[in-house]
Order: sequence, then structure tokens, then C-alpha cells
Amino acid sequence: MSLVARGLLCGLAFGLAAAIVEVWLGLVPTLSRGFGAGPAFSARVAAWMIALGTALGVLATPALALRAGRWLHLLTLVLALYALQRWVALDSPVFAPLAAALPLGAGLLAGAGHGLALWRGPRRVWALATLALVAGLFAAPVALWATRPEIPRRAALPPPAANAPDVVLVVLDTVRAGSVSTYGYERPTTPTLDALAREGALFLDATSPSTWSLPAHASLFTGRYPSSHGAHAEHRYLDARFPTLAEVLEENGFETFCFTANAWISDGLGLTRGFGYQDDSLRAQGGAGRGFSFVHRLLDRLGLQEADKGGATVADRFEAWARERPAETERPAFVFLNFIEAHFPYHQLPREHLFRYTDRPYSELRSISIDLLGAQFGGSGRDVDEVREPTRAMYDGGVGYSSELLGRVVDALRARGTLDRTLLVVLADHGEVLGERGDFFGHGPTLYQESIGVPLLVRYPPAVPKGVRVEAPVSTLGVFGTIVDLAGLEPPPTLQVGSLVPLLTGAATQTGPILSELHSASEMGVDRLDASDPQMASDRRYRLLRDGALKLVATSRGDAFLYDLATDPRELRELSAERPGDLAMMQGRLAAAEAALELPPIDAPLAVGEEAPELDETTRESLRALGYAE
Repeated sequence: MSLVARGLLCGLAFGLAAAIVEVWLGLVPTLSRGFGAGPAFSARVAAWMIALGTALGVLATPALALRAGRWLHLLTLVLALYALQRWVALDSPVFAPLAAALPLGAGLLAGAGHGLALWRGPRRVWALATLALVAGLFAAPVALWATRPEIPRRAALPPPAANAPDVVLVVLDTVRAGSVSTYGYERPTTPTLDALAREGALFLDATSPSTWSLPAHASLFTGRYPSSHGAHAEHRYLDARFPTLAEVLEENGFETFCFTANAWISDGLGLTRGFGYQDDSLRAQGGAGRGFSFVHRLLDRLGLQEADKGGATVADRFEAWARERPAETERPAFVFLNFIEAHFPYHQLPREHLFRYTDRPYSELRSISIDLLGAQFGGSGRDVDEVREPTRAMYDGGVGYSSELLGRVVDALRARGTLDRTLLVVLADHGEVLGERGDFFGHGPTLYQESIGVPLLVRYPPAVPKGVRVEAPVSTLGVFGTIVDLAGLEPPPTLQVGSLVPLLTGAATQTGPILSELHSASEMGVDRLDASDPQMASDRRYRLLRDGALKLVATSRGDAFLYDLATDPRELRELSAERPGDLAMMQGRLAAAEAALELPPIDAPLAVGEEAPELDETTRESLRALGYAE
């Protein structure tokens, strides 16, 4: 056998060993979080790893001509793979150990395979390695399936209500209101939302109940605040105590569909309860999490990375659904979509959107984006003044791409002929901080307006007048009640915020308390214990109350921060010392809301999995007095 052939074969063996290690290492976060990419995605990663190992094996062929050449060749491959790992590494103490784990693991496995081949023959070793790879590809989905709490599926749907509309709920993930042209942003980022706002109702001051996907979506789906439904950073699972929006609509005869590439919206976390169908965009594409895969960071560095985070696949599958489903059906549909394109890493966009607001070279944008991704997990990050403008440009491109994908949803409904009799709700789950708060870029550890101020729009021509602008502050928790209200259904008694429909007609000035909550075990991966801003530390919980323009943020450490958004929308002047009267008033109103909603104290020990409490008549009367219940 020639040296080149030997180099190719040894490289193939090393690549297979690296693929096995990569796949099995990937099981750790998948099983700990309850979600992950599927076998098809992992198989593509493995194929790229095998191809890389083979190429490195051929390049290192000269080592085989030396004494102990087989082992020198293997050492060369281990060092080469480590060098590539360092070349594309995330600057993060969380991921730093992986830079050595993969090449060392691959080297040890390949060396053991070589020794075993000398003893038992190469065919058995190749067969064993292939079996180990295949087992790794399917280990995670099998384990998740085996350990996942059972979600009962309805055997048959009941008859739907007469004239019930289709409901389409679209979440533009990580899109803050301050970067949306519909809300006055100087760049034309969201032409689709601009057009929809002329045809429906736009809520000008909407607050998310939390700052990242899991608790925000769990609140959207249950109509309850995070400390009540229990799915948040300290307990990452939505249990079955409260009915979800999908379950309520399914109980009323709706067929239910979920299209998303957001990993947090998964069966393993309880968020898909009530959906009769969930597409596999995440499992096929990997979503925003591709940036954590060495192979995909390498492909990205080489300019071979896929262009988006799965949004195009989500839109493709929704369009196929709209084409294949008859316009006239006996059952209404509830369709949920999530587009995660504005989420970090910011550079992972189709080129026309990435370069829409900047002409900086791709290499520079990618470097900034990857460094900021690492900073989310404890890395050193970059100088704020250096990266603020290009980061904002990339983020705005992501917002624009999200708007384009929303446009595909609207066009698909229009082509189907059902747009004007479809209840369409568009919002964001949370916002994004872009260097306004020290050196931080991202979301998760703070309740500043950049994180919780989100767009919210409702379009339904039969019941919602065109061009309505609602100035009163609202919570997006009210989306649940709004949908069942406009669909002509009875709301469940578990909702903590009622329908927003009365605000459209002036029949009410509020529909429930405007709270937002953040639990302490930050999803950012590394605790921000050294945060200079006491409103951005991850070793405490936060609870926010809005009352008109006043905003109170209380912490589990006993701190209280007060802002007046009418005079200080950027929250640059903390007022608790200057306005003690307003502080006391807001603290009293927060205490009243907590009591009325039976929220646990902000510093209470974690308690989840309990049965939903029955509200006594005194509590119900308190809710009614506060305007929080009918």
C-alpha cells in the first residue's frame, strides 16, 4: 500500500474516531437540557468530521515514512485538530476544555482502534466503530423519548365552534421594539410589520414577562408569570398544572401546529403540550445552537456555513402546509411559528441581510459576532465602542430577515385566500441589549427595557379596526386571553392577565398587572457575580412592576430601583432616593399584585410541581378590585 493510501486510511480512521467523540460529547448538553438536534443533523456533523480527518491524514502522509511513523502520524493529526479547534474556539471558560477534549479523545480512540485491529483484525474494528457512531447518533433521541414525561394526545377532536377563525401566532424571537421601524426606529427594518400595523392594532408599550425564550414562551402559552408556571432558569420544565393555549384551542376543536427552529420550544421541556403536529426544523437545521459545534464554526470560518438559523426551513414548511391544506376545512387551525433569526450569533444571516446596514468585511463581522457569543458564556468580549455599530448593523439585519420571513407567512395566507379571516398575532418573546448596559450584548440577565420592551400586533379584520394604536402599557401575557376572546371562546380561569380587546375600544384602560420576572440561575452559562450593575447580576432574582410610566425593579436581595419612563426612557436616572413617595407607592402596588395573583415572594425557596391552587372568593374579589379578573 502506498504512503498516500496509508495516510488516507489512517486519516479516515482518525476522522471516524473524532466523529464518535463529537457525537457522544454532544449528548451531555442534549440530555441535561432536554433538547437537541436530531440524528440527521448529527450525521452531517459526523460526515464533515470524517472528511476533515481524512484530509488531515493525507496532508500528514510524510510522517508515515519516519520511524514509528504510524504513531507520529496520529500525533500530527491530534495536534492539527487541536490547532483547528483553537483557530475557531469560542472565547469562553465554559467551552475551553472542549478544545482539548475532542482531539485527545479522537487520538486515544484511534490509537486503541489501531491496537485492537492488530489483535482482532481491522474488519471487526471498523464494524465496531461504525456501530459506536450510529449508536451515538440515536442515543440522545432515544434517551429523551424514554425519560420524557408522557404528554397525552387527544384521540379525537370535539366539534369546533361555528365560524371559529384560523389563528396564526408568530414570535419574532429576540426582536426588541426599539429596533423595529414600526415603532419609529430610523432604519426600515420591518416593512412587513409596518404594513400589518396599518391593517390592525399595534400596542405601543408591550412588556414581556421575562428575558429569554423558555420562561417567556411558557408565559405566552399559559397566560401566567414565570414564578407561577414554574418554567424558568431554576427549573427548566413546564409541568401540566395549567392548560396551554394549544390545549385550550384543541379542546375547542382546533387542529394545532407548531413550526420552529428554537430549541427551547420542545417536547422535552413541556412547551409543545397541546400541539398535534410539530415540525423538525430544529432537528434538521440545528437552529442558533450551530455556533457551539466545532465543525460548524470551522465551516463558518471557511465560508461554508449555512446562511441562517433555520428560519427559511420554518417558512418553507409553513408555506407547504398552507398550500396543502384546503382553504375551506371543517376545522379551524391554530399555527404557532417562531423565527429566531435576530438571535446571536448575529452574523449568521443570508448575505443580503448581513450587509444591509454595513459594508465591513465578512471576516470582521464574523469575528465580532463570535467574540460576543463567547462573552455570553464568560468570555472577555470586545471593546463596546469598537463593536457597538457593527453589532447593531448585524442585529438590524437579523430583524429585517425576521420581517421578511413574516412576510412569507402573510403571503402564504393571502395566496390561500384566508388572510382576512385569520386571527394573526405577531410579537417577540424578549428583546436584546446591544451595548447600552456596560459591555453586555445579548439577553437574559437584566430587566432593562432593551430586554423586555417588545413589539405586539393583532390583525383580524372582522373584529379589529384598522390602524388602531394602543398607548396604554400592556403585558404580552394578555395574548392568550386576546386570542380566545377574538376566537369567541371562554377563557380558562387560570389566566393572570385578561384579554387586551377592551383596550382596542377604550372599554378599559388596563387588563391585568404588568410584571416581568428573572430567576437567578442565569441561562448565560457563567454567573455574572462580578457585574458592576446590580441590575445585571445572576446571583439574585428580579421582579418588575409597571404602572403607567413608573417602573419598579425589586430583587431578592432587598434592593429596589425606580424609573420614570416618561421622562427617562433610557433608564439612566434611578429615582428611589429622589422620590421615596413614588417608591413606597410602587412597592405597595407590587405587594398587592403579588397577593392577588398568589405569586411566591421573590426570595421564596423554589417550589414547583404543585397542583394549581384554587382561588378562594376573597382572592377573586381582590383580583376584580385590582382589575385583574372578571
